[in-house]
Amino acid sequence: MLEHKETIAAISTPTGRAGIGAIRVSGKNSKKIYQALTGSKPEHKRAQYVSFVSSSSEIIDKGVSLFFKGPSSYTGEDVMECFTHGSRFILDALLQEIIVLGARPASPGEFTQRAFLNGKIDLIQAEAVADLIDSNSKIAARSALQSMQGVFSDKIFALKAKIIETRALIEAMLDFPDEEGTEIDAVPAINNIKWCINSINQLLAKTKTGRMLNKAPTIAIVGKPNAGKSTLINFLSGANPAIVSNTPGTTRDLIREPVLLREQPAVLVDTAGIQNTDNPIEQEGVDRTFKMLEQADLILCLVDIGADNQGFQEQIKDAASDIDCIFVKNKIDLYKNIEADDTTTNSELVISAKTGEGIERLIDKICSLLNLTGEEDIIFARQRHIDALSRIQAHMKEALTNIDEKAGMEIVAESFRRSLHEFDTVIGKTTTDDILENIFSRFCIGK
Repeated sequence: MLEHKETIAAISTPTGRAGIGAIRVSGKNSKKIYQALTGSKPEHKRAQYVSFVSSSSEIIDKGVSLFFKGPSSYTGEDVMECFTHGSRFILDALLQEIIVLGARPASPGEFTQRAFLNGKIDLIQAEAVADLIDSNSKIAARSALQSMQGVFSDKIFALKAKIIETRALIEAMLDFPDEEGTEIDAVPAINNIKWCINSINQLLAKTKTGRMLNKAPTIAIVGKPNAGKSTLINFLSGANPAIVSNTPGTTRDLIREPVLLREQPAVLVDTAGIQNTDNPIEQEGVDRTFKMLEQADLILCLVDIGADNQGFQEQIKDAASDIDCIFVKNKIDLYKNIEADDTTTNSELVISAKTGEGIERLIDKICSLLNLTGEEDIIFARQRHIDALSRIQAHMKEALTNIDEKAGMEIVAESFRRSLHEFDTVIGKTTTDDILENIFSRFCIGK
């Protein structure tokens, strides 16, 4: 881990033409650098309009400076922030002057790393900072902000507290003398363990949705040739990425198109029509379609409402049994005696990809299944959080089995010890330096 007693500095705004640029400085030399650059005495949390002057008495730029006295700062150390015009030349010149005055260039994520090391935030909150910066939708940003404010951490700490409480019950049972007539009541501990297992299930479900939102869910549109898959993807995207033709087999490869559904990002994938064919190119397209079924977050199975689709839906269900699938009957515009409202059910939707009839209902269904509405709590979690929660749940199930089989409270207590160690790795209490370096190296410089 980097030595965090040094003063660090970095440009915190991205490269490019901008009206304002920012430089952040953190460490024991921040106050001295502030005075040398501005000729003013820093005041805690007070913005000052100043001239930033070089060591050769040349004005680099005029702008606003801020000073935060540690520990009441983002990093917990003395922090200086400079806001100048966004010229890269000005920012580079000012940064070089700051380095001459006693700072060194910061590594990616080092400011947030210091906030973690100085106890300002836990590791979950630190990772949420990067998630907030990388968020690509309103819901994603809101969920990352909640995690940064400690919502996910609070749930983790509540779960840990329950496990500590249960461990105390288990260890109290170890103190009972092994005498005839002594009866141990394990019911309170068993109830707590079941509560923990159920709570972890709920957390994992919410983190699954959060990860899906953060990466933009993939929606595969599958069907037989000429079912209208390309017409549907063109309608939903508002563009024409897919070729539409009455000739069967027009689409032979996967076509990916990013879209916004209810202001949330998603990726639509147009696939080759599923059919029996002797054409090796068409067969390769069909093979890629079935591989896509295994990778998608949601499947739209599109069929021609007037065609014989017997057995086709069952084929799709068997190929993607673990993935949500919406069955959609298309081309209602060709049948004047059929209306979408009369034929739509909970398991099937009827639309016209050509006219747009029934499309709003389809989008509602998609957003509901993928939870793109943001109506439920969503938790952004890293894969390491999910893995740790899964291991904790496995330890709890193991403890429950050992109690049921009367394996001995010493063995049960070991499951709780391992669970608590997992919690400490999640929040950063016992996380190794290698893991910390890996986490913070993925941040942008200046954060």
